[in-house]
Amino acid sequence: MPPKYYEEIGKPTPKVEVMKFLKWKGFKDAKDYAGEYVQGTCNYGTRVDYILNLPDLCCKFVPQSYSVVSSKGTSDHHIVKVEIVREVERDQERVKRRKHKVKEKVVRITNSFS
Repeated sequence: MPPKYYEEIGKPTPKVEVMKFLKWKGFKDAKDYAGEYVQGTCNYGTRVDYILNLPDLCCKFVPQSYSVVSSKGTSDHHIVKVEIVREVERDQERVKRRKHKVKEKVVRITNSFS
């Protein structure tokens, strides 16, 4: 939505700095897995609800599965949904890495006074 629209309805222009920062940090946005059209997530047509994922987790978003469902009459926020699947290969790699970690050893230190 153009900034003029928000001025006309008396609302502040949505800020995008936080999402830019999270994407820069490697977070994946479920909206990137949407179909052709994505509506806003609230009554004003803006996007205020997000589903994010880190790429090193053992799950991923299913392409074309992101959608926004109207919650008219129950909330001013719509329902945001996306399908997530587990990446078995990545999960197995994480288990292998955990097994190969160096095990920590606890050592008791005592003071001896002579």
